[in-house]
Amino acid sequence: MKDLVEDRAPAAVPESDPAAGEAAGSTRSRRLGERFRAWRLLVGAPSRATLLISGLLTILTWEMPAFSPIEPKGDYDYGLAIAMARHLGLSFGDRIATTYGPLYFLAIPSTTVRAEVAIGFLFWFVFVTGCLAACFQAFQSRIGTRWAWVACAAIAVSFSIVPLTSVITATPGFVAVLAICHALGLLPKWAERAFPVVMGLTVAAMLLTKFSVGLMCGPIVLGAVLVRPGRRLREFAEYAVSGVAGLFVFWVAVGQPPAQVVQYVVRAISVGSGHAQSMGLEPTANAWEYVVAAAATIVLAVCVARVKVDGWRWPLWLGLLAGVWLLFKQGFVRHDSHSAQYFAVVFALAVLLAVLRRSAVLAVVAAVSLVAQAVSFGGGLWTIDPGRSLRTFAEGATIVASGSHRDDIQEEARAELRKRTDVPQRFLTRIGRESLRTEPFDQAIAWTYGLTPAILPTLLNYGAYTELLDKMNEAWIADDVNGPRFIIRENTRTTLDGRFALWDPPRTELAETCRYHLVDSTDHWLLLERGPNRCGAERELSSVQVAAGQAVPVPKADHGVVVARVYPEQSPLERVWAFLFKPGVLDISLDGEAFRLPWTHQDAPLMVAAPQEESVALSGRPLAAGTLSMSAPGRVVFSVVDRP
Repeated sequence: MKDLVEDRAPAAVPESDPAAGEAAGSTRSRRLGERFRAWRLLVGAPSRATLLISGLLTILTWEMPAFSPIEPKGDYDYGLAIAMARHLGLSFGDRIATTYGPLYFLAIPSTTVRAEVAIGFLFWFVFVTGCLAACFQAFQSRIGTRWAWVACAAIAVSFSIVPLTSVITATPGFVAVLAICHALGLLPKWAERAFPVVMGLTVAAMLLTKFSVGLMCGPIVLGAVLVRPGRRLREFAEYAVSGVAGLFVFWVAVGQPPAQVVQYVVRAISVGSGHAQSMGLEPTANAWEYVVAAAATIVLAVCVARVKVDGWRWPLWLGLLAGVWLLFKQGFVRHDSHSAQYFAVVFALAVLLAVLRRSAVLAVVAAVSLVAQAVSFGGGLWTIDPGRSLRTFAEGATIVASGSHRDDIQEEARAELRKRTDVPQRFLTRIGRESLRTEPFDQAIAWTYGLTPAILPTLLNYGAYTELLDKMNEAWIADDVNGPRFIIRENTRTTLDGRFALWDPPRTELAETCRYHLVDSTDHWLLLERGPNRCGAERELSSVQVAAGQAVPVPKADHGVVVARVYPEQSPLERVWAFLFKPGVLDISLDGEAFRLPWTHQDAPLMVAAPQEESVALSGRPLAAGTLSMSAPGRVVFSVVDRP
């Protein structure tokens, strides 16, 4: 007992013998290092070289810019509008309804807030680097180190040849590739174990970033976790719990009211359901893309169906079918450069299957998909530019690191926008500190001139894809407390895709006509100021059944606004095709001048005559239609909204 006590006594050994203390510390460090190396071997963690190369590939294929409002219209203007909405404290549950959610900055970070650029860049760098490392380790066991890196580099390059931001494309692409690898048991242990939880959090984040991307990824991951026996219940529980918990935690973390997350989901579904009906576009020059997409998809479907897995295959098949179909709709409903997104994911899947089967045929399918993607995006394979990606990454990193650099970018953007918009000083003087919205685009005007912005619930006019969304805008315009005091309206008759400005969207524009009057104008802009509601009840004037292209006279009314409600007919086959993919074009013509109308706006009040109203006289032409026709057969009901 005495010896035991004495053995514990020399507590001051490090002081009396520094060398011994250093040796003990060195021993402990070695032991920790050995344990860490043993853990890395146990879980198959990627080496430093693997992480370094994966990170380098991420930067050299970087396609997520820090968005500065350098254009008065387009995606950059939209990005500013959604950033302003969040920073004004507007809820994405009951106040804002659009294609992006409160985590929009994970895909389209705005330079107006450096912290959001930092978070967006960090998230995307970690996510892509981790995905590439997992893909490399999965591929390496099949085709060796060199070709595994070639395959990973090719996938990363493909995901950089997409419009706007690679997040929208690369996320479902990586999810699909990793889901198949997970179902086949090819992932390294660290990725295998983390897959359900990480994918659940990823789906949750994407639902709050761009809802449609989350919808694409969700069924793919669900199918993958239900494949393998012995782990289905555990992986499903991990995926479900992490997804639901992540959705709620992320929602609250960005300052959204906890009770409104369900409202966000409901309105996001409304946005998604109306997208095809409202935003369909089909240029005749791009028909060849359907042939390439169909051929590549059929080959991949056959190969996926023949993949042998240890367990159920049908959940994976159904998950991939649902996710790829949603991706196809996103790429081909609005058939412009968006189709590059579909070809990018097809390319990634073709590369994966070529690796699994060591197939030259699948390698050719991948090459054809890549060429189709580059041509669809515009510029061909010459658009592959690692230097541009490196500059994009460096610019974002510099904005995060330097507040003065960000401020310089902001001032340059404001100066450029002042030149492009050229809003007269008398407009600005009259508006003062009152709230202002602009339509149909040019949301940057308030930010550019230091005015008080008023944000439409759908951000932009054309974003009111459905009746629900149009009524949200209408209610906001009609609200005497929260509605804008001034509106700057571009003096143009047509907006996106040849729509009539006064029907985009119909209920919202009618509400503005009832409450706003013209107070100033230039050749480019109209300035409207809010006043009392000048409209009364709506009463029917006439109803007529029309054939496609048949012109019918517009009834006259001495006072008020004449509106038309159209009810075009569709065959059962047309309705099914519209639900599965997209409807045909619906045109409404006034005096022979055709305007495109989204199918979701049938039964909405289309203003067709109000010759006495100056605020609706666009491009110097009063609203005084004599005839109306539509491109489909159906019924037209004319009414008048009384004006005392």
